[in-house]
Amino acid sequence: MSLTRSVSAKWLAHIVTMAVGFFLMPYVMRTIGESGYGAWVFVNSIAGYSSLLYMGFGATVCRFVADARARQDWIRLNAVCSGVFAVYLVAAAAVMLVACGLAWAAPALGDWGDVPISDVRIAMILLGLNIAVGMLGSVHGGVLIAAQRFDLYSGIEAATALTRLGLTVALLQKQQALVTLALIFLCVTLFENGVTVWLARRESPTLAIRRRFVSRAVLRECFSFSAYTALRGMAVQLIYLSDVVVIGIMLGKDAAVPYYVALRLVQMVHGPLEKIGDVVLPKAGALHAAGDRTGLQALCSRAMGLSLLLAAAFLIGGAYFGDLFITTWMGPGLSDSWMVLVILSAAQVVGMPLIMLRQTLMAVGAVRRPALIDIGQALINLALSIALAPVWGLVGVAVGTLVPLLIADLFILLPYGLRALRFDGRRLVEDVLRPQLVPLGVLVLYCEGVGNLHPQPGWLSVGAIGAGAAGVLAAVLFGQWRRPRAMAAAG
Repeated sequence: MSLTRSVSAKWLAHIVTMAVGFFLMPYVMRTIGESGYGAWVFVNSIAGYSSLLYMGFGATVCRFVADARARQDWIRLNAVCSGVFAVYLVAAAAVMLVACGLAWAAPALGDWGDVPISDVRIAMILLGLNIAVGMLGSVHGGVLIAAQRFDLYSGIEAATALTRLGLTVALLQKQQALVTLALIFLCVTLFENGVTVWLARRESPTLAIRRRFVSRAVLRECFSFSAYTALRGMAVQLIYLSDVVVIGIMLGKDAAVPYYVALRLVQMVHGPLEKIGDVVLPKAGALHAAGDRTGLQALCSRAMGLSLLLAAAFLIGGAYFGDLFITTWMGPGLSDSWMVLVILSAAQVVGMPLIMLRQTLMAVGAVRRPALIDIGQALINLALSIALAPVWGLVGVAVGTLVPLLIADLFILLPYGLRALRFDGRRLVEDVLRPQLVPLGVLVLYCEGVGNLHPQPGWLSVGAIGAGAAGVLAAVLFGQWRRPRAMAAAG
């Protein structure tokens, strides 16, 4: 699949998943009541810690399987998948032990309101089983991504979200709500992984997960790679979570609300842009395995340029109309959110293109130094946020996020990445930066003109402004795409 089609498929699935979640959250709360919903959220929050047990092996499967497919080394492909499956089998057993332990200790975890403790215990065990099944099935999901069948993988994501929606609306009621929700999650996960296994084996007919294929040498290689990807994941979580925690401790829980509103808006943009990186990793791995350095550089440049354009467009829109959007969405009284939004959006203008560079480096096996850079950035972020929060409040915490990212990404990661990929800095300017100047300049003129009209809060105004901005960008980009083809035809 082409980069455009792959990203479009990922975005479509992301939109469907977000829409389903947007509808289900208030529906579930109204159906089972605040007490039941609070219990469900708490149980799910505990289950969320299981993500640490993936240990970075998701990216490992994508990278090594993509490499093995490109080389047609089916023995190595089976060794990687069998080894990671064996690791996840041990992790899944640990998950079930923890789930049973939490179920036994449920009465000591606080007041569960009017939710029967037996329902809580059953739900915990079912969620543990759900996590274990998903962990084992994720190996085949990695194979599907490595095969660059993003259309199939995204279709599974969308179908899973819609299936969960249908089952929840059809089956959920106040009685035994936790058990019902946990069963729905488990059934959907079984369906999701069953389809994923079938499609992965269809795309890779030689795939076989067997004990005899497990190789200590391959496992050591996978662990050495995944250790740094896991470290990077921990750093990203620390960066995102530390700001809100610092604000809550130092400035009070209420002060965290304006910051969280701005952070959520940034994350809404961050999520779709990360989908580009998900597409880049296996494609770059295949190009690296084929020795196609020119193709690898072109892929990295295109992904960096696209993410730079979208992140910068969000920054421009947030700078001009962020306050209008926040007032429309959340109501008045969150004036501090606008400045935080602008600062965090400025960080994304640098951070998102460099994520594409990180994914390309990961595809060629250069993971150690980027992971250490991320950890250093996370620690400096935490220290600066603590130091600046008493002085500048929420803005100080946002600056504490922006400054380490600029230093780490622009002055350490970028030069290293250019050297590692043998990337010419002049080409970076020509292919990544320069093509975005005209559309972004036109977008600034559009926002300046609309801003002078002083639009009032309201979804009609927000929708019209957003549609106009999208139309302006689409028209300019189409003109840029059309011009060289017209010149070639005339020549």
